[in-house]
Amino acid sequence: MLAQLPISSLVTWGLATLLTLILLGRIVWLGQYRDYPLFTGYLACNLLQTVVGVYLYRRYGFSSKSGFRIGWTTQAFVVVARALAATEMCRHVLGKFRGIWAMASRILVICGALVFVAAMYFGRSGYKFAVMTLEIGLESFIATWVVGLFCFARYYHVKIPETIRMLGLGLGLHSVVKVLNDVVFERLVKAYLIEWNYVATSGFLAVLAIWVWGFWRPVEAGVSQPATSAPNVYWELMPQVNRRLLELNEQLGQLWRTEPRRP
Repeated sequence: MLAQLPISSLVTWGLATLLTLILLGRIVWLGQYRDYPLFTGYLACNLLQTVVGVYLYRRYGFSSKSGFRIGWTTQAFVVVARALAATEMCRHVLGKFRGIWAMASRILVICGALVFVAAMYFGRSGYKFAVMTLEIGLESFIATWVVGLFCFARYYHVKIPETIRMLGLGLGLHSVVKVLNDVVFERLVKAYLIEWNYVATSGFLAVLAIWVWGFWRPVEAGVSQPATSAPNVYWELMPQVNRRLLELNEQLGQLWRTEPRRP
């Protein structure tokens, strides 16, 4: 059954699987999965989707209703896993600012809940539409959040390690491609679906290359929350952060009651 697919599709599919295996193997070999467990889980979920897809195509073909439903179910799991990986990236950047992360984590939870409710609502029109709604909502939020996170870091001079920069760049680029595929091309220009499929797959290959580049070296240290025993020590250990960010973090910390008041 897979032999019916164009050679170019099989080649790009194989390359994407190979790069994913290389990236996942490298992360496990270097022990980076300890710092990025959710991203590691996303890669594993992606590989599992590939295995399930090959099995479904070989056993049921491309027109089976059972295969169609199972295939879209795996896509839902992959999208959610990617959203969790994006949340993990945000935690690496903002987690050391307890007040700011308290606000950001609440925003992530609320937006995720809204997307889930929308997916359940549109699911009444068909299972595919439910998954597509979930995908469009989460991918749009990931892309927006990555851009906003980088702008926030640039404005407040927050240092982002190269690994996290490459992870965010890949997540943002992939989300943009997925949104274009779901919103624009799949609904408006169906005559060019085959050509766009090559573009989308090539985009994912580029994203995987970015991630391989970012994770090829050991993860940089110093992205986690400093462990302190006294309130003043926390402020003294952050000379790289400007005063505006410290004041913002303190105000949000008092708002969410995550930071003790300074004497």
